[in-house]
Amino acid sequence: MTNETEKVSLFLNTATKNLALAIQKGKEYYRVDLGDPKKSLERAHLGIDMALSALHLSLKDVKAYYCLLGPGSNTGIRLGLTIPRTIYAFDPTISLYGLGTLELMLLEDEKAVAVLSDRNGNLFLAENKDGKVTERKVPKADIKTLEERTYLVEDKDEKALAALKGKTMKKVDILSLMAKHSSSFKDYSLDEKAFLPKYAFTI
Repeated sequence: MTNETEKVSLFLNTATKNLALAIQKGKEYYRVDLGDPKKSLERAHLGIDMALSALHLSLKDVKAYYCLLGPGSNTGIRLGLTIPRTIYAFDPTISLYGLGTLELMLLEDEKAVAVLSDRNGNLFLAENKDGKVTERKVPKADIKTLEERTYLVEDKDEKALAALKGKTMKKVDILSLMAKHSSSFKDYSLDEKAFLPKYAFTI
């Protein structure tokens, strides 16, 4: 059992190229990389069990769940949100936190441009404009016309790294950013029905 003053958090990154999860209890932190995105569904529960065991915890000790809302892998995002929503159905005392993937990346450098690639090599970009985060899609054919800026790119996003070769880039690890900026996530605990992927609101 955990000390009541120590919140145990589970960070799930199933949205990007580097699928991973971590358990944090106070200053203790244990990370598990899930490997092949196509097998993340089968591996997610094993990764959670591994992280919990490493910190001598059980699933009932986890009281806060952090997930990415997209953009990213639609299947992965659904997986990441389904895990805490399923647990919430049995234990509504847990907290559900969500944040957009590109919004999270911009927290690392608010003057840069955050970038993610899709399976076809197109890019999703986001930047801060007039105090708001604006997102846009850049087709693969138009990538060469991008202006010179500092681009935030996930360290395992090979398509984005290759597409932006020659540009100023700053590589980031998404899971590490989730833990670092956990206070910036939105609390969906009282609005669980809105704890959905971003694309669900554009259909």
